[in-house]
Amino acid sequence: MSPKKATVDKSTTIRAASRNKQRSQPKIASSPFGSSANASLASSLSSLFSPQPHGKDAALASLLASSSKPPVKLGQASGLAAFGSFSQPQTQALDTSVGRNLDDRLKEKRKDVQSKTSNASGPANYQKDGAKQEPTPSSSTHAQPEIPPSPPKDRMQKHAKASIAAVPRIPANRKPVFRPVLASSTAVSWPEMPVAGSKVVLHTLLEILAESDVEPILFRDLGRRSRRSSKTADSTSVEKMHVDGEAEHVASVQVLAGINSITRAIEGDIAYDLAHLQSEASASKSKEESLLTSVRVVFVCRHDLPQPALVAHLPMLVTARNAVLHACGPDQDLVARGVLLFALPSGSERLLADALNLRRASIIALTRAFSTHHLMHLLSVIQRETDSLCCLRANWLETAILSATYTASPSLLLQQPPSIKLLRTSQPADLNACKAAKRTRRKERSSSWKKKKMAALQQVKSLKADLARCKARQPKANKAKLREKHVSG
Repeated sequence: MSPKKATVDKSTTIRAASRNKQRSQPKIASSPFGSSANASLASSLSSLFSPQPHGKDAALASLLASSSKPPVKLGQASGLAAFGSFSQPQTQALDTSVGRNLDDRLKEKRKDVQSKTSNASGPANYQKDGAKQEPTPSSSTHAQPEIPPSPPKDRMQKHAKASIAAVPRIPANRKPVFRPVLASSTAVSWPEMPVAGSKVVLHTLLEILAESDVEPILFRDLGRRSRRSSKTADSTSVEKMHVDGEAEHVASVQVLAGINSITRAIEGDIAYDLAHLQSEASASKSKEESLLTSVRVVFVCRHDLPQPALVAHLPMLVTARNAVLHACGPDQDLVARGVLLFALPSGSERLLADALNLRRASIIALTRAFSTHHLMHLLSVIQRETDSLCCLRANWLETAILSATYTASPSLLLQQPPSIKLLRTSQPADLNACKAAKRTRRKERSSSWKKKKMAALQQVKSLKADLARCKARQPKANKAKLREKHVSG
């Protein structure tokens, strides 16, 4: 007889246990950490960091637990007690060998966790405080809702940096510059004069300068700059008269010529009026003398100058002078007593120099001490032809001067906030080198174009020569064909 096979309960094997994965889960408590009712907070925290068995270890543990099923009692000190699958009598052998290693690991992990939580900030501190203030399951049955932590500071800094516009990188051989998008509101430009009206004013000025009573004045004010070779009798007599009357009274200047002299005269007028604007004790006699020597009209040949930058400051200077005059008398008409800036048409510098007997006369000015009859006639012509274009004014400058001066009664001054938009761009660091490189490239392009042009002309000449040769050979070929036909016929 064959021996009988041993009967084995397959439900208790390791393979069946691993297939079924029967694990006895601990009872879910009301604590947010999943600890039992008798477990403390420390044991529940230790169960979170304890290693969980997988595979055959879990199957072996489930077999040992299913063979004898006493009531489950969870240990408070062991790390594997949180799984609820080991009883005290059957897991004693495992606890002796594995428990020490697990306890050592748990201690190391607890130390690492404590060091990390002490160094962390923000949400970590909040969790730490919440863990200390968490009530035990025996004291409360409902878990408190968690408050969402505030966002970390690193994210806020990154978001703030991202909102700032990125500055473009500039190459090494260029430098950043800021150019205005629109024309500046504080800039004063030259007045645009009508061509016909400016010519009428020019001829009127030349006629006045050619008058007999004006010539002695011109020689007195511009005598040292004149290119006259000999002195006339009238000029000598006028000179003697001034020499005799020099001790009694010094004649005021009536005509000025030259950029520097006119600029200094206008700047002196501005400084004098600003100094006496608030002084009430100044004598009226000194004011009258300053009014006589102040500039009234300025004529500029800006279209004939080789360098227009030499007179680019005059519009702003005349505007400042008119603003000071407006502050001295706000109720008076500024057009009747302000400084006029008139731009003469092109080609007027030569005519003006001949009239004044000077080598060059790009700019002249007439003061208030000039002949009243001639000055009023010239101002009437300017007013008729150009209206008030020559009287340059800036509201913002007049408002600033009025607000800076003392007034007995408060006045309402309208002010507009400035709004200036600039465009960030770049330009070469060395403009001279860039211009020189452009010149060399331009020369290279022109030379290459000339070479191509010469090559094309040479090719055209060769084609014309070939065409002429072909035309010269054609009658000879025709004659040869006729001979052949005649011989064959």
